[in-house]
Amino acid sequence: MSEIGSYSGALLGHVETLYRPGERELAIELAEALGCTIKDTGFKGDGVDTFLAAHPNGDDLNPQLNAFYMSQMRPEQFAVEERLREFAEADEPFAALLDGYRHAARTKPFGVPHFAIRYPSRAAIEAVEGRINSSLKTKLGDRLNLRVFYPGDSDAAVGNLVQGFIHQDVIVSGSFLMGQIIELQSQP
Repeated sequence: MSEIGSYSGALLGHVETLYRPGERELAIELAEALGCTIKDTGFKGDGVDTFLAAHPNGDDLNPQLNAFYMSQMRPEQFAVEERLREFAEADEPFAALLDGYRHAARTKPFGVPHFAIRYPSRAAIEAVEGRINSSLKTKLGDRLNLRVFYPGDSDAAVGNLVQGFIHQDVIVSGSFLMGQIIELQSQP
């Protein structure tokens, strides 16, 4: 099978993610650091910008399959996010709960909502780790955290997988306040 579109079984088609107003280029930079090829779909919908498709396999650019989409968040979500941010700043118990969630997402990401990209090898994940740490970590600071679990690590979930978890708030499929985990996975 050279293209995922030729696969005849059921499969996941896409995940839709959002970025904040003014962060389109940052979203592209993050997706490219993940090793994705970015293609503009030309579809605008009701938003300001066209949707972008991030393809983990640059040899198969089917816009409907094996991709995650990135588009600017809608005004309705922006209003909710702003209200949640204000609430978190004003309510100390809620802020503490939110900090606890973020800490868990960064240190023990298993069981926290995420989507995964499969890579062909440990070396491919290490290359992503290098790109993330060399460019985006400095730029994003506390907005991005990467943790990689290698086989043999005492806190690894599965013994033979390499799993990296990026907790960030640049591209999300939920709330920006909670952030989004993107898993980097390689099976031996």
